[in-house]
Amino acid sequence: MQTQQSALGPIPVPAAGECASGLFTFARDEGLAKYTWPYIAIAGAASGPTVLVTAGIHAAEYTGIEAAIRLGRGIDPTHVRGILLVLPLLNRPGFYERSVYVNPEDGDNLNRVFPGDPKGRWGERFAHRLLTEIVTRCEYAIDLHAGDLIEDLTPFVIYRETGEAALDERIRKMASAYGARWAVKCAPTGERPGSLYALAALNGVASMLAESGGRGLLIEQDVARHVRGVTNILRAIGALDGAPEAVAPPRVVNSFDWLRSPLEGIFHTRVKIEQQVKAGDIVGELVDLVGEPLATVRAPATGVVLFVVTSPAIKKDGLLLAIGAL
Repeated sequence: MQTQQSALGPIPVPAAGECASGLFTFARDEGLAKYTWPYIAIAGAASGPTVLVTAGIHAAEYTGIEAAIRLGRGIDPTHVRGILLVLPLLNRPGFYERSVYVNPEDGDNLNRVFPGDPKGRWGERFAHRLLTEIVTRCEYAIDLHAGDLIEDLTPFVIYRETGEAALDERIRKMASAYGARWAVKCAPTGERPGSLYALAALNGVASMLAESGGRGLLIEQDVARHVRGVTNILRAIGALDGAPEAVAPPRVVNSFDWLRSPLEGIFHTRVKIEQQVKAGDIVGELVDLVGEPLATVRAPATGVVLFVVTSPAIKKDGLLLAIGAL
C-alpha cells in the first residue's frame, strides 16, 4: 500500500482528499512533447493502493474513453483509498484523425510496442516513457477498450498470468470483479506481443484489459458497463469505499483465435457476436468486386465469436473475426 506520492512521473498528484485534472507531456523528446495528454488524478483521504485507469490506446475506441472520463469526474475523493490516476486518451495523435488501430505518427499499433524503446520510433518511445515513468509506479492498472471503429464485440476481459502466485491472484480478482461473461488469458493467435496490460503484469503491476462496445458508437449501456465494472474492481481491491457487487466470474476460453483473410475482397460475415460455432463451420465468405466467390472462411476451433469486423472491405491478411475456443 502506498500512502501519498507528490507525482507519478510527469503528473502531479493533488493533496489527500482532493482531485485535479489537466494536461501533461513527455519532456526532452521533441516528437512526444508536441502533444499533451489529459489526466484526472484523485488522491484519497485514506491510504491505499495506487491504481491506473487508461483508455484510448486505440483512438477510435470511444466507449473506453468516455467511461474513463466519467470515472475520473464522478468518483468522490473522500471515498478513495490511495491514488486513482485516469488517463482517458493514450493515442493522442490519432483521436481527431479517427485513426483505426494505429498511431498516425508512425503507422504502428500502440498496443503492440511495449515495453518500447527510448531510441525507437514515435510509438516505441511513447510506450517506454509511459511504462517506465507512470505504469510501473502503480500497483494496479486497468486498460479500457472497445471494438474499434470497424469492430463489434461481446464484452470480455483479457489478462495474462505471470507465474508469481500472489500477483496472479490479484490479477484474477480484478478480472472476476469486472462482471464480463467471457475472459481471455492468452495472447491472440498470430499477433505481435507488446500489449500494455501484459507488460505491466510482467513488471509486477496487477493489470487487465476490458472490452465493451464498439463500431464508433457511444451506446450508454456499453459505457455504463465499463464504469460499473471498474467501480466494482476498485471496491474489490480496496481502492474505493463500499462492498463490491457480487458478480459471476467469467468463463475463461482456452485460446483466442484471430481469423485473417487469405486475400483481398468483400467479406460477408455469416456469424454474430457471442454465437457459438463448431470447428469447420462456415463463418463467412469472400467475393471479388464483381461478386465472384474467392474463399470460404471456416472456424478453426469450437467456441464463441468474441468480435467481428463490421467493414466488408478487407485487405489480404486483414482481420475478420475472433473465436474464443471452448
